[in-house]
Amino acid sequence: MNTLLIGCSDGRVAARQSALLAELGHPDANRLIVPGGPLPLTRPGSERRVALGCIREIVEEHDVRTIYLVAHQECAAYERALGGLGFDQRELLERDLRRVKTLLETSFPGVDVCCFVIPWHEDGTGAAYGPAAPVD
Repeated sequence: MNTLLIGCSDGRVAARQSALLAELGHPDANRLIVPGGPLPLTRPGSERRVALGCIREIVEEHDVRTIYLVAHQECAAYERALGGLGFDQRELLERDLRRVKTLLETSFPGVDVCCFVIPWHEDGTGAAYGPAAPVD
């Protein structure tokens, strides 16, 4: 188990997170599941320090070589943090994922970080989360 998924605690995306890990060949990956997933790592101060401490424990204890950062659209934690949904969610999530990727690669040399967004789709049959898409 030398992989770690950092994702949101929203139960609506749990199956998509598990499907992503299965597709990547790491169904038994370590998981750090918190509201907003990578969101605490975008915050200055104690939230970031606590999150990095938890990640450090997992990375060192389980010899983690790959971290998967997974964010999702329609995230209540992001909505609360930003005071509403009046923003381009996809653009903001991708920007934050890139920033957190840089932070983690700097904090944990030798660990690869891959980013994904789970999109929200609405069509004539209803609304649901789609498969996770990689972020460059």
